[in-house]
Amino acid sequence: MTSLAIRLKELDEDQLEEFIELFADCIGAGYLAVHRMGQANDKGRDVVGFLTPAKHEGPWHLYQCKRKTKGSALGAPEALVELGKLFYHYIEGAYLTLPTKYVFVAPRNVTGPLRDLILNPSTLKARLLADWDTYCLTGITGRGNGKTPLTPQIRAAIEAYDFGQVDYLPATGIVKHSAAGPALTRVLKVVPGDAPVGVAPSTLQAEEIEYLDQLRQVYGAARGTSFVTVEAVLADKEYGPDLSDQRTRFFEAAVFKRFHRDNTDANALEAFQQDVYLGVVGVHRRRHPTGFDRLCAVMDHASVMAAAIGGKLARVPVRQGMCHHLANEGTMKWTP
Repeated sequence: MTSLAIRLKELDEDQLEEFIELFADCIGAGYLAVHRMGQANDKGRDVVGFLTPAKHEGPWHLYQCKRKTKGSALGAPEALVELGKLFYHYIEGAYLTLPTKYVFVAPRNVTGPLRDLILNPSTLKARLLADWDTYCLTGITGRGNGKTPLTPQIRAAIEAYDFGQVDYLPATGIVKHSAAGPALTRVLKVVPGDAPVGVAPSTLQAEEIEYLDQLRQVYGAARGTSFVTVEAVLADKEYGPDLSDQRTRFFEAAVFKRFHRDNTDANALEAFQQDVYLGVVGVHRRRHPTGFDRLCAVMDHASVMAAAIGGKLARVPVRQGMCHHLANEGTMKWTP
């Protein structure tokens, strides 16, 4: 993690904001939308996550990205200016509510004095009010005369705000965060670890019904007698074990997909799925004596073909199980 933290510190402003946008998007399991604002006239916002359709009129989170020059941490003066911008633009009507979480994303960390202020919310509030003229009066652009006085409206907003909602996140905390995977992959080209092993539940799941029904027909055609239900196939001495293996493969691929959606660039997962499709579709399209022979031929080919994600070869059952996901989607069905 230390080397990743060092690499994160070296990102330029645009790369850092791209990283944090991806990062916030994954943090935002509860976010309805994430917007990257960091540019001219961003009104004190780099990346924001909205928790409701009300957007800036409801609860939202703000991630303020502060990349400092080599060897320099984020200090109290600059942080106070950024907080001052927040309250100024709030009073000016840029957003009708203040963020319920405000995070300084500071890869090079924060200075000791700023850390102490953030860890003592009432002191941070008092310091912003006391030092407004020192840092914010001329540090906030927006007014024609270049000065932003502490108006009664701004003061009231600061006094009413819960500064316990202000926090900071250094590089070491970012790279260890569970939501950092896709950003690490896309921006820092980090290859994630192995996906967990998938296990087929004892009861049939809604997500597998489509391909299982296709296989029910395939097994019935091979037997020469239709199977009425998937459960009937599973109970069959000849084809039951094979169908159990197919379910395991399906769930191996399902777990793999969820893992890489959370930890890898989405484009990489899409490319992997496309590689599996292009790798097996030729075998699938060939003439086979029965649908069961087609199934076996595709499974055999998937077991030896090369299909990797992030430069790492996927395990055999994952490659095989992805074929069932293609069948589920109707891209490559097991039935005519």
